[in-house]
Amino acid sequence: MKALILLGCPETPAQTPMAVYVYNKLNKMGYDTAIAANPAASKLVKISDPEGFYNLNLMDLERTLGDINEGDYDLLVGFVHKDAAASFFVTFEQILQTKSLALVFSRDADEVAEFVSMIEESGSNAKIVSVRAFHNPSPIKVKFDKAIKEFE
Repeated sequence: MKALILLGCPETPAQTPMAVYVYNKLNKMGYDTAIAANPAASKLVKISDPEGFYNLNLMDLERTLGDINEGDYDLLVGFVHKDAAASFFVTFEQILQTKSLALVFSRDADEVAEFVSMIEESGSNAKIVSVRAFHNPSPIKVKFDKAIKEFE
């Protein structure tokens, strides 16, 4: 089984530790996991694992978008905290046609609702979990841990 994690702009401090957490969790579930990220997010994730403990499989987000095909992955997990991230998530989901989980978060509750609406209005079949969070990854972790059980 293969899983793909999507990371966009690393503006929110909660994204990087959660990316490493999700990567580890998916690997423990038996997924061969990859992270597709923009260059800044990729560097932050890589620096977060200086000893290479997690053996992170990092790929360029734009290049991955151009290379993927339906069925390449069994699970898609997207971090959505900007409108561009919502668009990337929807695009990847439509191409891959696979089980998908959108982790929607922002410090602003109205933005959270807006990003959820963007995904829903796209016709997405993704499981969407949303929470108000920015600096503290704990609310995202709690929502992720509950949601990922549906994919075990």
